Amino acid sequence: MALENLLQKIKEEAKEEIDEIISRAEKEAAEIIEEAKEKGKKEAEKIKTQGEKEAKRVKEKILAAARRKARMEITNAKEELIQLCMEAIKEKLSKLDSKKYQKIVKSMIKDAMKELKDFYIIATRKEDKKIAEKLGIEVKGEKKGIGGVIIKTKDGSKEMDLTFDFLLERKEEEIRIMIAKKLFGENVD
Repeated sequence: MALENLLQKIKEEAKEEIDEIISRAEKEAAEIIEEAKEKGKKEAEKIKTQGEKEAKRVKEKILAAARRKARMEITNAKEELIQLCMEAIKEKLSKLDSKKYQKIVKSMIKDAMKELKDFYIIATRKEDKKIAEKLGIEVKGEKKGIGGVIIKTKDGSKEMDLTFDFLLERKEEEIRIMIAKKLFGENVD
């Protein structure tokens, strides 16, 4: 019986040791699982935060692009309006009634006569010839334009372009700024 008792005792001790090993293993497994869960939560939170940051960055990028596009559309629309006004100015100048037109051109020629002597004009309208005749100035040729004249000295040394086309071109930026101020209350960039 002593042998049976010894075997029984060895069995019990082995069972206790096995139970203890299993208990430690279960405890360690539970700790590993808990650590993995915590690590997983942290990683998930990190990924969520990164995703939110990326989504915010993408949203800001899209909004910035939309703002740029909107500004461009506004700028293009303003430019189109300014161009329409410039065309309207040209149209209005080309259709000035004869009396107003003759008065303007006569004044420009008289101012030029103070600076130049012995010259002729190149006309842009029929009225230019009448004005020149009245002032005793020779007309040599015509140039296509909306109005005004070109004055040249007979020796070819000097020329004054007093055509409406040239004057508009020369003052275009100033005129565009004036139009922008009137239409939009701002300067043109």
